[in-house]
Parts: sequence; structure tokens; C-alpha cells
Amino acid sequence: MNSKGSRGPRRGGRKQGLGGGRTRLQPPPFIPTLSLVHKFRYVNGANSGNFNITRGNILNQVLVATTAATTVRIFQAMRLRSVEVWSNPVALGAAPNSLQLEWLGENSPSTAINDSGMGVRPAHVVSSPPPSSSNRWWSISGTSETDVLFNLNIPTDCVIDVVCECRLVESETPTAGDIPAGATVGQVYGDFLDGLASGKLAPIGFIQLP
Repeated sequence: MNSKGSRGPRRGGRKQGLGGGRTRLQPPPFIPTLSLVHKFRYVNGANSGNFNITRGNILNQVLVATTAATTVRIFQAMRLRSVEVWSNPVALGAAPNSLQLEWLGENSPSTAINDSGMGVRPAHVVSSPPPSSSNRWWSISGTSETDVLFNLNIPTDCVIDVVCECRLVESETPTAGDIPAGATVGQVYGDFLDGLASGKLAPIGFIQLP
């Protein structure tokens, strides 16, 4: 019988050289595809109006210049998680300003979310794609890139956050992005959310595509 305070024999002790039975005999399965979730931010400055955002716009968010006039996409697949928009507060006593986000996927119900800002309170909307809608599908390079995912009807000086899942598919040939004018070879650029041709929803945190 053990004296008080002594420890008896341990059951199931570690086996010498086997790490307590937790060491695998071979490495576990490995997924090499680079995958991340990232928030992209844009501002529209003095630009107001309606902006249709397509799958191609989403795929073009991060580009690298291969020549002065060509780019390729960093990510070959993107999936929207949410869109959030803030307006600039109006002056006290001024008319309220309004903004609207509308989901417009090909197989999606048209769903609009609207808010108005008054006084010191900015207008603000945040929304995820409607359940079971095509807005939740992956956007894949070369597939349905002209589909409009959502529309923004916004006043001047708004901030837009777009949260996406991003995949770098290493086994695929890089896909061409927007066509710049005078880009620096090897430079990573952020494209405008509404595309370079429109060029009103400017990226924050990236060098703008020229």
C-alpha cells in the first residue's frame, strides 16, 4: 500500500518512442491550394450613382503586371461573404442622403437593402448574399464573368467593404485581368471595384491600377 501522498503506478503511460500513441505513421492529407478570407476596401470620393459589380470585377481585385499593358489575376476563384457600405454624414439640417445595396445574381431573388443618414448619423448597410442564391457561388475565372452580383446606388464619399474567400489555384494557367496603361512589371495592383473602365470605386491599401 502506498504511503499518503505517494503516486501509484500510472496506467496507459507513454510508450517509448511512440509519443503516447499519438504519432502518425505517415503525414496527414495536405491541401496545397492557398486559401484565405480577406476584406477589400474601396472609396468613391466625389463619385455617386449606380454601380453594377460583376463576377469579373470581383476576380480582378488583386492583379500583378506582366507588361506595361497587361496583368494577370492573383486569385483564380473568389466567393463573396458580405458587402458593407457607409455614407459620409450630411451637414446638420441638410436633406438626408440614402444608399442602397441590391443583390442581383443570375439565379437570385432581387433583394434590396436601403438606409438613409441624417445629421451626424451616416447611412449604413451590411448584407450577405441571400441564402441558396447564385451570389453565394464561387466566381471562377473564365466562367460567367459578366454576371452582375450586386448593384450599389450610393451618394458621394462612401466607404465600401467587400469580404471574400480567395483561392490561388496553382495548377491553372494565370488569367488576364484588366488592361492598364503604363504599369510597372511585377507590381501588385488593386483594381477599381467597378472596373478600370469606370474607375470610380478606388481600392484602399493597394496601388491603384493605372
